[in-house]
Order: sequence, then C-alpha cells, then structure tokens
Amino acid sequence: MKRSFKRLLGSVSFRVSIKFGGFIVLTTVLLLAFIYTQTIGALRSEYTRQITASAQRLTIAFMEGQREGLINAINLTLSDDIDSEREVYLFLDERGNKLAGNLDTLPEIRSGTLESHDTEIRLDGHSRRGQLRVQHFPNGETLVVGHDLEEIEAVSSRIKRAAFTAAIAAIVLVGLGTLRLRGELEQQISHIRRATQQVGAGQLSERIPPSLDDDQFTLLTHDINAMLDRIELLMKSARHISDTVAHNIRTPLTRITGELRAAHHPRATRDELMEANLRAIDAIVSLSSLLGRVLRIAEIEAGVQRQAFTYCELDPIVSDVVDMYGLIADSKGTSLTQRNEEKAIVRGDRDMLASVVSNLIDNALKYARTSVVVEVGIVNEQWGHIVVRDDGAGIPPEEYENIGKHFYRLDATTSGYGLGLASVRGIVELHNGQLKFSDAHPGLSVEVLIPLAMQQQKEQS
Repeated sequence: MKRSFKRLLGSVSFRVSIKFGGFIVLTTVLLLAFIYTQTIGALRSEYTRQITASAQRLTIAFMEGQREGLINAINLTLSDDIDSEREVYLFLDERGNKLAGNLDTLPEIRSGTLESHDTEIRLDGHSRRGQLRVQHFPNGETLVVGHDLEEIEAVSSRIKRAAFTAAIAAIVLVGLGTLRLRGELEQQISHIRRATQQVGAGQLSERIPPSLDDDQFTLLTHDINAMLDRIELLMKSARHISDTVAHNIRTPLTRITGELRAAHHPRATRDELMEANLRAIDAIVSLSSLLGRVLRIAEIEAGVQRQAFTYCELDPIVSDVVDMYGLIADSKGTSLTQRNEEKAIVRGDRDMLASVVSNLIDNALKYARTSVVVEVGIVNEQWGHIVVRDDGAGIPPEEYENIGKHFYRLDATTSGYGLGLASVRGIVELHNGQLKFSDAHPGLSVEVLIPLAMQQQKEQS
C-alpha cells in the first residue's frame, strides 16, 4: 500500500492533475468568498440606507412637532406592520426615560455620531444583533434608529452552508476529475512508452497509434512517428550501405586472393609474380580510396565539419574548379564556360563546396557532347545557386530521386563506386541546401542551392 502511494505521488500525471484540481478548488473558494462579501455588503448597505432615511424622517417630525410629533411618528411607524418586527426605534427624554419605541434599553455604543453600529440589543424582550444609529437633540432627548440583523445572519448562514457544500462537492468532483485526467494521461503516455520500448527492442516498424483529437499529444505523436520513420530510414540506409560496402570490398579481395594464389604457384615466373603484385597493389589502393570516400561521406552526413564554416564567395570557388578542368575539357573537345550573375556569399566550407563543383563538372564532362555551362548567382534573394548544365543524353526523370544514393550507378558498366553524387548530396544537406535535377533539353541540369549568409540577406532587404 505504501509503495503504491509512493508510486502515485511520483507520477507526473498525478502531480499535474493535483495541481490543476487544486487550482480549481482555490478558484471556487475565492468565487464563493466574493459572492458572500458582495451579498452581505449589499444587504448592509441597504440597511444603512433605510436607517439613514428613517432617521432623517423622524428628525423632520421632531423639528415640526417637537417631542409629541416625534412620539406620534414612531408609534405610527411601528403600527403600520411594514417590517415593524425588524425595525428598531427608541426615543428617550433628557433624563433617559423611554418615551416611545420598541427597543427595551439603550445599548452601550458610541453616540453623537451619524455612524451605524452593530451591537447586542433587546427587542420586545428578546436578545438579538442589531444595527443602530444614535442621535441627540439640543434639548437632551435621544433618538435611536436601527434594524435587527436577523435576516442578514440568516442569509449569511445559508450562504456559508451553500459555500461549504459547494466546496465539498468541488473537492469530490476535482478528486474524480483528477483520477479521470490521470487515467487519460497514463493512457496517452502508455501508447508512447509501448511504442518506444518495442522500437528499443529492435522492432523499428512500430508506431504510436494516431489520435482523432487535435491536441498536444496528437502533435507529439506525429513528431515521434516522424522521428521513428527517419530512424527506420537511416537504419535501412546504413544496412544497405554496409551490405554494399561489404560486397564492394569482398569482390576485390577475392580477386586479389585468387591472383596472389595463382602467382604463388611454384612454376610461376618472375614476370607473373610482378604482374600479380602490381594488380594486387592497384586493387588495394582502390579499396583504400573506397573506404576513404565512405568515411568522408559518413563525416559529412554526421555534420562534424559544420563547426569550421566561414563566409565564402561562390564565384572564386567555381572559377578555380573551372580553371582546373579547363585542360580536361579541351582534351575532350568540350567547351567549359562559366557565367557569373550576382555575387553570392554563403556560410560553409570552401573545400567541400569546391568538391561539390568538381564532382558535378567531372560528371558533366563524362556525358557532354559539346559543351558544359556553369552558372553562379542568387535566387529569390535568399539562395546562392550553382548550376552545372551539359548537352549529353540526360537522365530519365524517374531516376532523379535515385541520383545521389550511396553506390547507385545509372549504368552499371561504368567505372566507379557511385559515391560522387552521394558526397555531393551529403555536402549540400550539411550546408542546409537543396539539390535539384532537371532536363536541360538536351542533357542534364543540376542546381545546387545554398542559403545566403545572413549579412548578405540583410543588405538585400
């Protein structure tokens, strides 16, 4: 029992429910207190107004008819049976003798002021609470006008009982609501916990059931499911990459092992041994290059190099790469030209951006018939863009989404591992950019969009 109580107190949903319920109870109590004070205050104000009006009326009667006129006015008021059992009157002569009224004796209160006072009174032989005002006339007579507070006390008692009942009902309802709210929170959280536990156990396809409600838990469910989709995609991608890397490594290693074993034959000549040795060295160098590229792509996708970003101007980066590939283009009889538009300044890694341009130009020169055009400029005043366009055969639009995947090659007969555009895509994503492919009519157009540096965006705006 004690352990269950501790678990209950340690529950976040229970604490949230209790705090919310406590706020509701406190609000109810304050509201009832406000209603009580306003109601009682209104009744007291009305009594004070009535006492003041009666005192003024009787004072006028005294001024017009002196002592006899005031006595007649008091007797007439008490005989009209209109609230006479609640109205209080007392008229005393200069010696303190009672001349008229229903109040037995003058209570001990401050006199000579126009203020009303609450005090104990005896009215027609009965003790009760009353509100009185005492007034002295110049000849020594004393006039007491008041109203008993029995009605106010009855109303006050009813309000207090109603407030107490309402408070108890509020506490009970809040308690039930707290348990209901805790149950709903536990149910919502249990779905999330169950899904995360199963994902942690290796069931990456598990998802949190969607809710029909449009609340924070629905948004949280959507975000967690999106995160799980991304994790599953990354895990599948990592599994595909590891399988592909293993395949690309296993094949050359098998070839190297077979050639070395063949060269190890006792009748192998020196030239055969040297040739096998050179082929093994070339294959090992190729494997080393493959592993280097894979590691570089992994570093790029992990974002470990983002901390070294600086402000870079795209024009000189592209110009350096175009100059480097100029001789290669000439040797193939292909024109390589650069068109500069507006100056674009981005925040990034200069060498990585140069690698992007180098890979795109290298691919374009492989497939171009006569020309490759490189454009540098600004798009929509927020993107620096680099466009590499060739006039080759192009790529079918349905293949655009596959370009840049690890080890993907459109033509399996070509050399390479299909990591060049994968590196390009990783670098562009590292720079929070976009990579777009389109038909150049003829050929392929590749556009790289990199966000402009904030400083340049401010200058343009």
